[in-house]
Amino acid sequence: MSSQTFRKEEIPWEEESYFQQHDGQLALFQPEFIRDADCTKDTPVFHGRPDSPIYGTGKRIRPRVPGRRDSEYMKKVLLEELLPLEEYDRVILLISGGKDSIASYYKLLELGVPKQKIEFWHHDIDGGNPSRRMDWRCTSNYIRAFSKAEQVPLRVSWRKNGFFGELYRIGASEPIEWQEPETREIIRCTLSKKYIECQKLREKSPADMEKQLNQFGYRMKFPMKTGDLSRRWCSAYLKIMVADTVLRNLHSLEHFGKPDGKSGKDTRLLVVSGERRGESAGRSKYNEMEVHRTNAATKSRRIVHQWRPVINYSEKDVWEVLKRHKVNSHPCYRAGWNRCSCAMCIFSTPKLFAGIRELYPEDYGMLRQDEKVLGFTLDNDCDLDTFIGNVGSCVYHGDKEAIHSLVTGEFSVDSVYVQGEWKYPAGAFHGVEGGPC
Repeated sequence: MSSQTFRKEEIPWEEESYFQQHDGQLALFQPEFIRDADCTKDTPVFHGRPDSPIYGTGKRIRPRVPGRRDSEYMKKVLLEELLPLEEYDRVILLISGGKDSIASYYKLLELGVPKQKIEFWHHDIDGGNPSRRMDWRCTSNYIRAFSKAEQVPLRVSWRKNGFFGELYRIGASEPIEWQEPETREIIRCTLSKKYIECQKLREKSPADMEKQLNQFGYRMKFPMKTGDLSRRWCSAYLKIMVADTVLRNLHSLEHFGKPDGKSGKDTRLLVVSGERRGESAGRSKYNEMEVHRTNAATKSRRIVHQWRPVINYSEKDVWEVLKRHKVNSHPCYRAGWNRCSCAMCIFSTPKLFAGIRELYPEDYGMLRQDEKVLGFTLDNDCDLDTFIGNVGSCVYHGDKEAIHSLVTGEFSVDSVYVQGEWKYPAGAFHGVEGGPC
């Protein structure tokens, strides 16, 4: 790794985060991204230090790594730079409850984006399913508590009946809905033609109804462990498509237009998400900024850009942001999990699934029954019991409050910030701080 000495005043604002302070001088370090597997509590902080405010200055943010041009599609979505942050009418932060989306939010604040310009968007993976859950019981309450503590409005959206509704789907997928932040009114997106036809079939209840419904599609398989979203359908159908559909349905709503009350026409939106290159080989190839899929500059006069502000951050960088703002991370990290996805994520390791079996024995038992009913295993290669084998549970019992939240679903506003010394959660750096993962 090469280094060079610079005076502070010579460094443009975009590059300040690439410099490390050593003996009163700034040494230049520009490493490749650091994989999570290689990151430890001793890894230097390269990008996670406070940003200088630029909101209102007219400055434009450019990607550190040039965008991809390896296909016609990538050339089409390539975005060389963002608009000045003050020119966006609304900043939509996609918040999962994980550390990366939380860090993305604080980066926006440190850059000077006012809270009244920001709106949290969370996709509820379980979608109000009356009997089944795939996600952590406390995730919804964790995000609502964080939203209330930070005084930023939260828009929750979902595909009705969530993961298990889609898993056992015969016919068209269920509708997408959202809840208004202010009124808490539940609004349903425009129904697809396929769904309307399926509803008509169900009302008629013909003898061969299931056969006819099959013509509109069916699922009956767990998502595949692959980067192909057509087969890893959980991400596509329960997150990406949900956000896109809600955004397209919102553009005509008066309150979602410009702050002066004009309609959604001529609206400029910035969608912010927390993917990082260090998480996986697939994400290492993501662009930092792109033209969003819902961009409709000509038809609806709606400009939509996407930005991944922490894409170059290491795991250490992200924890540094949460530490600086004294945020209590999602209880799953504190109980030993190294990542905050769905509780029963298909990418979970045997140790993590052993943790699910320990905390949620009934849910685990139903998941095993799903494998038998579907004739298709969640791991795609073997059943859950074989996948776990004799490996020990990842659950760290030293944080009783976190375990209580995971089991009961409870999380209050009083628990959003750390009172006293901030410590790495048990699951940080794959458990090197005391967790067994």
